[in-house]
Amino acid sequence: MIDQAKKELELYRRRGEVIRNKCPEYCEEILKKIDDLFKSPHPLPFICVEGSSGMGKSQLAFALKGERPWFYWLASQVGVGSQNLYNNFSSISSQFYKFVTKDMAPAGVMVRLEADALNSISTLYFKESLWTYGFIRALLTYCREHYEAGMIHFEEKTTLHVSKCNVDAVYEACRELTREEKLLPFFILDEMTSNANIAAGGKNVAAFQRNVFRA
Repeated sequence: MIDQAKKELELYRRRGEVIRNKCPEYCEEILKKIDDLFKSPHPLPFICVEGSSGMGKSQLAFALKGERPWFYWLASQVGVGSQNLYNNFSSISSQFYKFVTKDMAPAGVMVRLEADALNSISTLYFKESLWTYGFIRALLTYCREHYEAGMIHFEEKTTLHVSKCNVDAVYEACRELTREEKLLPFFILDEMTSNANIAAGGKNVAAFQRNVFRA
């Protein structure tokens, strides 16, 4: 299973290189759009690429390169029936989902502020301390300490120090990167489904994930 997953990852990487070489204008257009969005003083938008299975949405991620670092993981859990490719990102995907679940659990803030949970401008996202924010901050810190353009893929066991924080702490981590004249990374969340629900609280997971990144 592990060998098959690695073979699939290499296949996607090779295909991505072919796409970059044969269709450079398309890849450059996407990267330019990302750079333009980073120039805006306003909160960065959450861009959703929709399409049926097999349309190449996952492959698109491996065709990008550019000067910025970026992270890729699945917004949903990696399971037994998942594509071989996704098994290469099961660790980071599982950790992200774990922290989302902690925020949405009965003891978390999601149930307590249920009325505001799906509102992207709710105080939930601008005042509360969230585990998911802590995870994003930890990735930004890792990016600053191990800066490299392209996809950041944790192929070896990596320790991230995650603690709850609010959105201001995430922005401070971003400022630390810019003070060192390093480009901010972007994040690609694959397999995001609009009908996924956490049993405890029953709220829409995709909306919560989207709003955390839009804050």
